[in-house]
Amino acid sequence: MSTPPLVLNPACIKTLSAVEALPYRSHQHEFNGVVELKQIFGLAGFVRTAKFSIRGTNISTDAAVTWYDARTAHPTRTEHRLYFQTNAVMSHAHEGANIIVGFDESNNLHIVLIPQGVTGHNSNIYGWQSI
Repeated sequence: MSTPPLVLNPACIKTLSAVEALPYRSHQHEFNGVVELKQIFGLAGFVRTAKFSIRGTNISTDAAVTWYDARTAHPTRTEHRLYFQTNAVMSHAHEGANIIVGFDESNNLHIVLIPQGVTGHNSNIYGWQSI
């Protein structure tokens, strides 16, 4: 029996840059909170568990993520970010892979890594796009 496909709604996708994917390029472990992520998460910060997985493999793990405003003390400016803990899935991330962030029908947060060459990968997603 096959597993039904994971349906995420709302969700967004992007192609990872070197800074987002490679620990030696940045130790930030976070994604900038652009409009598409704000549409999914809103503006209130939170800490919750996300299910990280790699499409086309059995590799998955749960890890904490934090949605926060890095400029919370600034009177006129916001800068939201989605921080994630180091984990087995993101250690497989490479520049050019896709990442999908979204919620399933049970309101569970998923972060899905789609390596180059795997079904569903698109190397032309520059910046977050709603899906």
